[in-house]
Amino acid sequence: MAEVLLFHHAQGLTPGVKAFADELRSAGHTVHTPDLYDGKTFDTVDEGVAHAREVGSARSWTTASLRPTA
Repeated sequence: MAEVLLFHHAQGLTPGVKAFADELRSAGHTVHTPDLYDGKTFDTVDEGVAHAREVGSARSWTTASLRPTA
């Protein structure tokens, strides 16, 4: 099976993204879901995009922020 790197959408690592990752795992894939918002999720796309802009595209990613989540 495949090894998948699944990035969340603008609203963050939501239950829906986690559920999709679990579906892929159930199918036998290894799935990594880094949380690029450090646990923050947002109710709307606009809120998530505003957060992404606030954090900025020049954010210094660390290996800690790329740890796979279950």
